[in-house]
Amino acid sequence: MNGRTRWMTAVLLAAAVTVAGCGSTEKQTTAGSSDVLRIPYLADMSVPDPDVFYDIEGNSVILSQYEGLLKYAPASTKIVGSLAKSWTVSPDRRTYTFKLQPNVTFHSGAPLTSQAVKDAFARRLDVGQAPSYMLAGVKSMSTPDELTFVVRLKRPVNPFEAYMASSWGPKVIGPAALKTNAGKDFGQTWLRTHGDGTGPYKLTEFARGRQYTLTRNEDYWGPPATKANFKTVLIKITPDIGTQRLELQNGGLDAIVKSFPASELASLPDSLEVQQKDSNLRLLLYVNTHKAPFQDPAVRAGLRSTIDVGQLVDQAYAGTATKPVGAYPEALLADQPELPYGVDAAKARAAGDRARTKKITLAYTADESGVQRRVGELMQGKLKEAGFDVTLREVQLPDTYGYVKRLEQAPDLLLQTNTPDAAHPDTWARIVFYSTGGLNFFGFSDKGVDKALDDALDAPEAEATKLYQQAGQDVIDSDSIFFLSNVKDVFVLQKDLEGVESVPAYPWTVSYAPLKRAGS
Repeated sequence: MNGRTRWMTAVLLAAAVTVAGCGSTEKQTTAGSSDVLRIPYLADMSVPDPDVFYDIEGNSVILSQYEGLLKYAPASTKIVGSLAKSWTVSPDRRTYTFKLQPNVTFHSGAPLTSQAVKDAFARRLDVGQAPSYMLAGVKSMSTPDELTFVVRLKRPVNPFEAYMASSWGPKVIGPAALKTNAGKDFGQTWLRTHGDGTGPYKLTEFARGRQYTLTRNEDYWGPPATKANFKTVLIKITPDIGTQRLELQNGGLDAIVKSFPASELASLPDSLEVQQKDSNLRLLLYVNTHKAPFQDPAVRAGLRSTIDVGQLVDQAYAGTATKPVGAYPEALLADQPELPYGVDAAKARAAGDRARTKKITLAYTADESGVQRRVGELMQGKLKEAGFDVTLREVQLPDTYGYVKRLEQAPDLLLQTNTPDAAHPDTWARIVFYSTGGLNFFGFSDKGVDKALDDALDAPEAEATKLYQQAGQDVIDSDSIFFLSNVKDVFVLQKDLEGVESVPAYPWTVSYAPLKRAGS
């Protein structure tokens, strides 16, 4: 039920679809057009089905087409209404009553009603893929009238509103998918290449391995200021960051929103600009405590003494990251226990001398920006000074999800950038710290941490905060997961592109609708 444990299921499902389309053909246009926005992706998204999709590459496609009941305000952790114009919570924190926006239509033309919302929520549970955990606490749903939707929970769930605002949270899918094209799999086949949302853009082409096309929804329900400015968004699958950079510099692309090499930001041509935005992304070092040498707590404590966070941030990120304070992204939890990292050569060397084996593998996930490799090289140097023989190894993201099943064969250390599911401490701790968490790659397990997180789920706010703080302290004390940096979103854009909006909880994602060409 936790985290991204079924991420690979979505990828394998998507792999079965090779090339498909929604009826349109590629338009021969270039960046600079006031009607067309061109954005590259390094890789295909899994599927454009919001009840299956659970990776990051593709968030902009989902959020352009579909809306949920709630969302985060731009550049904020504040939850505001989306398809719900207002909502109330009962005193026992179990009943949520959402009043829906009137006069909203799906891309198919059907009206938004409370029954449509109920059908969409039920469909997420029926499909049962990774994002369904956000509705696992639902006991019942009702529709007192056409614009009132009521959810009753089995017990209080403190992050429930955060689930509703998450980029992976429940989205309201229309009847074109859930009724007309439902088939025998709740519309999953149809939604691999089509869509029926209420958002400012429609999906009109999904050509796997080549490009996706979003077309402006001329009937978008929102006020004029929220309507899309570009008529068309072309998302080109361009797997090489070097090729992306050349196309951007030559005017063939409008922006690169992910993996631009930090070392090259200072030497951009005058036609481009860099915008850095706050994000909940963090770089973590996972420690495999299930085999030598890091089975030994004393060796792990010595590993802590090799970590120079300041050096990693300054030399690897070139100003695009900051030093972390605690075990949680700072925006998620106040007054959290501080990280006790600091280089101590003597303690590090003592750990190296104590280690049963000096040969270790430090893996890092494939990263086109080169940052993780650079962090690995810096850590390799410190570990060698402590007496370890360190091999660096690049690994692919899908491989990391299998490590927990073969820990003896897994690397000793793993660098990976991760993000919480929403701007709430539970949506970070439950997927990273919990013993069955989807991003707990080396099977960290602490019964006290699990209990604290379970108790915090329905505890009053002040008590829940203390429980999350305690869980964070226990993880820090275990020396099993190290928190190395807060990573900013870095967007490299054509200088004439205006209206850049992002949300810290929606990583590597620019809102397409507000973007416009200067003077247009």
